[in-house]
Amino acid sequence: MSNKSIVALGLPASGKTTFLAALWHLLTNEKVNGHLSLAKLEAGEAAHLRSIASRWLQAKNQDRTFHSGNKTVKLSLKPASGEIFELTFPDIAGEAFAQMWEMRECPSDVAEALQTNGVLLFIHADKIRVPGWIADDLAQSQDLGVVIGGDPTPWKPQSSPTQVQLVDILQCLQLPPLYVGPRRLAVILSAWDKVENDGVSPERFLKLNLPLLYQYLEGGLGEGWKMRVFGVSAQGADYDREGGEPNADAERMREIEVPSHRIRVVAKDAESHDLTEPVYWLLG
Repeated sequence: MSNKSIVALGLPASGKTTFLAALWHLLTNEKVNGHLSLAKLEAGEAAHLRSIASRWLQAKNQDRTFHSGNKTVKLSLKPASGEIFELTFPDIAGEAFAQMWEMRECPSDVAEALQTNGVLLFIHADKIRVPGWIADDLAQSQDLGVVIGGDPTPWKPQSSPTQVQLVDILQCLQLPPLYVGPRRLAVILSAWDKVENDGVSPERFLKLNLPLLYQYLEGGLGEGWKMRVFGVSAQGADYDREGGEPNADAERMREIEVPSHRIRVVAKDAESHDLTEPVYWLLG
């Protein structure tokens, strides 16, 4: 049995844990034919996966990975044609990647996890921090009758646009000690259901809303890198929040007869419920 690994990379609340929860449900529920199927699970791995999959099935928001610690999951998977292999999938807190940008630090366990040739880059399509333009802010304040004045607000790294932070993190992957040569990069635009009414493909959405990142992916990754963009709705709708009133969209999700059908994966001109598709593509 061969060993393969991928890493899920993304800023806080970008959809990594929800993706893993939905992936585990799909693999164990076996209601959707996919590129990959579950062969076996290493002893001791099931508790974390069952926990997050249970919350997903109940249409409840995931607990933040940052508070429960990073998890590394090992799955034995089998492609439709081929031999069984062991896949290592670290579920790393988005705060760890934000720290790479804000503090210029990378914990040793995260650095080790990043020594892989397959990268899932998660971007929450509905929570993109866009650049602010002085002229636009001034015009808006004038329209609202608000007077801008006082002391300037100090710049903070965490206030930087999403695409600036992600480009910097990707650059880190091309420099020692994180450099391992050319990689495969699957860009996951999570919460795709929130933005699909824009009527554009995932690639076009990336180009329009994250132009700096798009240009870097097109021309700055270096020779040998391969990249593909996926629009992914692993959650399907807004879920119940802890202590809040039941959410109508969450109720609708719970009523779906085959929960795996909540999942939608859009790539180029094709759409499916197969959440293993980005993982399968990464494995080449």
